[in-house]
Amino acid sequence: MLNQWHKLYGRLRQHEGYHFAFDSLVVFAGTGLISLLFVLFHAVVSRLMGTAEYAKLVGLIALLNVLNVPSAVIATTMARYVAEFVHRNDTDTWRLLVRRGLKLTTPIALLVLVVWCLAAPWLRAELKAPSVAAVIMVGLCAFIGLFCPILGGALQGSRRFGWGAASGISTAAFRLVAGAVLAALGLGIAWLLGGVAASILLGLLIAWWPLRRAWQAGASDDATALPSARAVQGYFWNVLIAQTALFLLVNADMILMARFLDAGTLGAYGKAAQLSRIVFYLPMPLAAAMFPRAVTSANPRLILGPVLFTLAICLGAAGFLTLFPTLALRLIFGAAATGPLYIELTRWYAWAAIPLALINLLAPYLWARHETVRVLWLVPACLAYLVALFLFHQTPQQIILCVLAGGTLALVMLGWLTWHLLRADARTAAGQPGA
Repeated sequence: MLNQWHKLYGRLRQHEGYHFAFDSLVVFAGTGLISLLFVLFHAVVSRLMGTAEYAKLVGLIALLNVLNVPSAVIATTMARYVAEFVHRNDTDTWRLLVRRGLKLTTPIALLVLVVWCLAAPWLRAELKAPSVAAVIMVGLCAFIGLFCPILGGALQGSRRFGWGAASGISTAAFRLVAGAVLAALGLGIAWLLGGVAASILLGLLIAWWPLRRAWQAGASDDATALPSARAVQGYFWNVLIAQTALFLLVNADMILMARFLDAGTLGAYGKAAQLSRIVFYLPMPLAAAMFPRAVTSANPRLILGPVLFTLAICLGAAGFLTLFPTLALRLIFGAAATGPLYIELTRWYAWAAIPLALINLLAPYLWARHETVRVLWLVPACLAYLVALFLFHQTPQQIILCVLAGGTLALVMLGWLTWHLLRADARTAAGQPGA
């Protein structure tokens, strides 16, 4: 009997679906712990800070998310090409790609950091940030974060999801501890963002460890096998433009809420939005595990299964927040955040976050399938959303409706593009001999 189970397990391990499920499980476990630590960070810090001060911190973190767009694009580009070279068993080339990426990024990142620091006083006035130092710390976090996607993308493309999870968990755990200590000492938002920067640096070092052999003596430095600069640049810029639109769709209301809302409403909106946004972090493990496979495979199950699973989870989460908003708010932010306005905004925002979750899954799939030009349709969707946001922001409910409308418009566009791509892949497969 034991021998039969061993043979069955051996056959199962040879199936690609087993490896996809295993990788998804690793990423889910890692991301689940990261998300828990992320929630604990906000739960602890929000209790130790004033409501308006915490809302300003959340707004600066949302700004950091937008600044991390280049990082996300670098990660996507690196994962796409590393996955292709790993599929060919070309280890030397993808290691060389990582080294060249880091050397190219360093001077550009330094230049951007200097420009950001010089513009910090103006940005502080425009965004109503608490201090110039806080704005500079956001730039420093983005600067350190520019190196993470090169290593993180290499880990994702080479399917080293365990190391990727270790890097993310270390970052989240250090951020929680540092945030709790700094907030308890009352050192202010700039110091808290300094703790965030230190946590990103720690994650960077851990991500570098399994890739350290790429810098050992004797490693290949033959650039002839690397993809052409034109191909990489075309992919990068298309994804950068679309990713910028995607991040603005997700984060614009959080960045601008201090500009639109009064102090009393601002605190309720910030906490309700942060709680509800936990929903759109749910598909990220699936997107991470799916991406390197979709680069070299047109199997429709790679996207259809994750989409249905994500939709079911998001509907369940939104339903829970609708039925038990007080319980969720009390658990995360404490009894002080359970007033009528908090409850109402949480119920509204929980449903507005669902399209955001789905577009965060569909866009990476289309990028993996090399449909970078068509995803640029996100740009007009984002512009329409921003126009609506500046026209209708008199109440927090109006802002949430703009988030829902913008996310739904983007979801319809990406859904149509995905359906069109799946039909084209099916026709191609049907036309192959022996299909």
